[in-house]
Amino acid sequence: MEMFWAAPPVTRTLTAGAVLLSVPVWMGIISPYYVVFVRENVLKLFIPELWRLVTPFLLTGQGLGMLFDPYFLWTYGSALETKSNRFSQPGDFFTFLIFVSAFIIVSAVLLAFIYPIHSDFFL
Repeated sequence: MEMFWAAPPVTRTLTAGAVLLSVPVWMGIISPYYVVFVRENVLKLFIPELWRLVTPFLLTGQGLGMLFDPYFLWTYGSALETKSNRFSQPGDFFTFLIFVSAFIIVSAVLLAFIYPIHSDFFL
C-alpha cells in the first residue's frame, strides 16, 4: 500500500481509476454502454452525461489488457510525471493529459458531424 501512496498523484489517480472502472465493466456489473463516449448523450440539453468525457480514457482491454494496461500506465506515467524534462512543474503532466484528451474528444465530435455530410458525396 505504501508503494501506491508513494507514486505521483496523477499517475496514481489514473491507474486506480482505470482498474476501478475496468474490472466492474469486464465482469459484467456495469454495462460498457454507460462508459463509452456517445455524442448524443453528452450533448443532450436536459441531463448531459458528462462522465462520458472522462471514462473512455480509463477503460482498459479485456483479458491480459486488464493487467498490462494499468501496469504500463503506472510505469510510464510515473516516469513521465517525475523524470521527464518536459514536465518540470507539478501540474504540467496533468495539463498535458487534459489537452490531449480534449483534442481527441473535439476531433471525434467534429469527425462525427463531418462524416455524414461527405459520405453521400463519395457514393
